[in-house]
Amino acid sequence: MLSGGLVVTAHPLGPKAPKYVAGPDPDDRWVTAYRIEDLAGGGVLLYAPCLGAWTPELDDLLASADCALLDGTFFAPDEMGTAVRSRGGRQAAMGHLPVAGARGSLAALARHSGPRRIYTHLNNTNPLLDPDSDARARVSAAGVEVLPDGAEFVV
Repeated sequence: MLSGGLVVTAHPLGPKAPKYVAGPDPDDRWVTAYRIEDLAGGGVLLYAPCLGAWTPELDDLLASADCALLDGTFFAPDEMGTAVRSRGGRQAAMGHLPVAGARGSLAALARHSGPRRIYTHLNNTNPLLDPDSDARARVSAAGVEVLPDGAEFVV
């Protein structure tokens, strides 16, 4: 328990190790979401900054959350290839689930209209950074937010 009555629990969501880890690693808990519960107020914040795939565990965590900060690194599955002409597969190897697409996080978030949903950790190639983009309009229409830099949460 943290001061102020906050309880933080870590929830493993996948095995994608960072690139700097050399060789095979038996630890399958690299991708982790954090559930932060305010015992005094009863609110629950879910923070999932790196998602390589949508999992049933993530669905379970979202079911009890009041607010969720989720990985929005890339909007499209081929974003880095089209934006910086990288070699194919580089973006997928980074382990970030795209926002768009039938298997993207936005489609999965449609099953969870209860919590406030916010994308975080946006790459500089992500069109969600442009408030006037079609991508931002699509995400906003789905009820998911992209907050400006420096935004604060006040209880």
